Amino acid sequence: MTTTTGPGRSPFRRTLQAMRPILGTSLLILVAGFLWNVAVATWQHKRNPVPGAFYSVGGTLMHIDCRGTGSPTLVLEAAASAPWSEWRNVEPALSRITQVCAYDRAGHGWSPPRSGPRDAVTIVRELHSLLDQAGVKRPFVLAGHSAGGLYVREYSREFPTGLAGVALIESSSPRQIDELPGFRKGYEQDKADAKRELWEDRLRVWFGWERLTGNCRVSSKDFGGWTGQYDSMACRPAFVDTDECELNYFEESSKQAGRLASFGRIPLLVITRDPNLRDGMTARGLAQIPVWQAEQEMSKSLSPLSWRVIARNSGHMVPHDRRDLIIAELTRLIGYLRGGPEPAFGSTTTE
Repeated sequence: MTTTTGPGRSPFRRTLQAMRPILGTSLLILVAGFLWNVAVATWQHKRNPVPGAFYSVGGTLMHIDCRGTGSPTLVLEAAASAPWSEWRNVEPALSRITQVCAYDRAGHGWSPPRSGPRDAVTIVRELHSLLDQAGVKRPFVLAGHSAGGLYVREYSREFPTGLAGVALIESSSPRQIDELPGFRKGYEQDKADAKRELWEDRLRVWFGWERLTGNCRVSSKDFGGWTGQYDSMACRPAFVDTDECELNYFEESSKQAGRLASFGRIPLLVITRDPNLRDGMTARGLAQIPVWQAEQEMSKSLSPLSWRVIARNSGHMVPHDRRDLIIAELTRLIGYLRGGPEPAFGSTTTE
């Protein structure tokens, strides 16, 4: 047997030898980008202390921010993919009249991600444990925005004791997946897109490309004094797309929340978007308006002590578009629970 090792018989080795400097430089750049991104994220976190406190729930920390004093305690449940700071425009004002608690679900804001299912049953049990760990006093008023409304329904079904009132703010409906025109098709596409984009997003964050291209900062015009908090939550290696962890469980959560037949005789506030605000909407969005409005009106049937307010000039993000209305109506609900004037039960008005 003859073994040849000369350069004329080893083109692969010659090519590999020539590429070694390029590969080494590329690897060095990737490692440097990773370390730089981690260093900046750590520095941002230290510069912007997280309001509130952390408690261990099932062996994993969860973040909750409680402010103010008084009873009942108002517990705020954010929308899908939103951190506790979604309520930043309403929590300070409401905390002047009672205790208000906003928190981060796993994989959102400052609560680390968890393995396992992220359906409504799992989420509300974690919330229940978190409130106990934090020593938050009953009774509660639960307020949920968008998908957070599904979790409010399920919490009320599993843990009705100590529940004094409910607010559904532009809340998801348990039936919307199949009732809203085109929603199921869009939902299935969103799930496919999220799965496809996950590793691309991870690589862009992990190796610093997102930070290098300026995508790890928010506008001070939009976030004001909260800019530092949002910047410090951006581009953390352990949190890439973890705020999408509930997407695949939205249908299961809807079914679970749909098991609630009634909140019982407790006040129920329903706040919804303005159906006349249509600029920039797609044909599918326009077709969904009447069905969405019917679903919101139907949610009033969950309590004989319900009233609905349509937020004039507000889109889906009512906590941002009409903070004044949310503050006013939740103040009305809390006042009623303290013996104040009775809201206009059974009514639907536009404010």
